[in-house]
Amino acid sequence: MLDRQEKTLARLERVSIAGGLLPSVTLLRDLMKFLNETRTKEGRKIQLILEQMLEIEAMTRPIEGIIGAMSLKRTDPGRFETESKILAKTYLLNRELAKFRFIPRAEVAVGGSGGASEWVAWWRGESRRWEKHLRMIPSEALELILKLTQIGYLTRLRRCARCHKWLYARFRHQAFCSTKCQQKQYTDTEEFKAKRRVYMRRYYHKHFRARAR
Repeated sequence: MLDRQEKTLARLERVSIAGGLLPSVTLLRDLMKFLNETRTKEGRKIQLILEQMLEIEAMTRPIEGIIGAMSLKRTDPGRFETESKILAKTYLLNRELAKFRFIPRAEVAVGGSGGASEWVAWWRGESRRWEKHLRMIPSEALELILKLTQIGYLTRLRRCARCHKWLYARFRHQAFCSTKCQQKQYTDTEEFKAKRRVYMRRYYHKHFRARAR
């Protein structure tokens, strides 16, 4: 049977101090707008961090098991070399992340009525520089990106294969930000151009060659 200390520790394991990002149905849309339209140095750092994270994700995805086992140097030199590169890139990523600061905040939400009061605690991004055309600040964008890593959705953030704007992929294989970009990409393929040439020849023979006779 668990003693009081063990029960307390078990409860602490379930505690998750929230960030400063308020829940909203527009969060992902706001993030995409931020990534595509931010004009500040701090905003561009967020773009760089995301690109670094996606690069590391692509490198680690094929690997099975824990990253960073030193014993691999002898048993699997190829994997050891790959993981060494991953760790080097992770170091650079964390150096960029260290430039952002989050300040702890706390306040009483409900009085205790003679017992323990109910507190709320969260971390708020230090940056409060708003860009007038955006609803999200850099620290909020970073917080949301980090939260997406925790649910395995980081790779849902990707660039459109046509216009290279950032998009949030609702479907796993989504590659374009819009139907317009998807159609433009297809019309530039050799397959489409070949079909177009065949169609135009048939159209010419049907409508113009017959008249010439």
